[in-house]
Amino acid sequence: MTDPGPGLPGKPISELVSDPNFPNSAVGQKVDIKGNIGVVVEVVKNSIKVRSAEGKTMSYNFHALRKLYGPRIAPAETTVEPAPASAPASPPPAKRDVILEPNFNSPLVPIESLVRRPDFPRCALGLFIDLHGFAGVMIELVGRSLKVRSREGSTHSYNAEGLRKVYGNLSPKGATVKA
Repeated sequence: MTDPGPGLPGKPISELVSDPNFPNSAVGQKVDIKGNIGVVVEVVKNSIKVRSAEGKTMSYNFHALRKLYGPRIAPAETTVEPAPASAPASPPPAKRDVILEPNFNSPLVPIESLVRRPDFPRCALGLFIDLHGFAGVMIELVGRSLKVRSREGSTHSYNAEGLRKVYGNLSPKGATVKA
């Protein structure tokens, strides 16, 4: 295909993509796509083929060209209603059960005996728990996580479902399993 207008600059791609018949309307037109000037020689599937004066052919996805160089569609303006004179009060924060004074003198309860209970993890709140390598009082339940504070003051978090999986099939120390 010959160059329609040798020596003339190509049309900016933004002018061509605004045509409702683009990409078919661009065939035969001299185009400038980010400094790459050439003639649109054909449309193949989702691409336009642009041949430069040197004979090099480049393919461009015409959907991407529309998105990048097409006219900007302004978002529809929404009418914002003015806020009432007094904003409604925010709901009070959810009640949290927190043990402020952990009792480390209570009997040590093995985690295996708690994870099988239907009310686990809530049943462990305030209990001095043996977690095999860490012992402490469950001071708070945050979602499905148990916060356990040791006698030394360090706090560890444990996922309730993870504890149930790991310790649910073990028997507590000193207990016998009935067959």
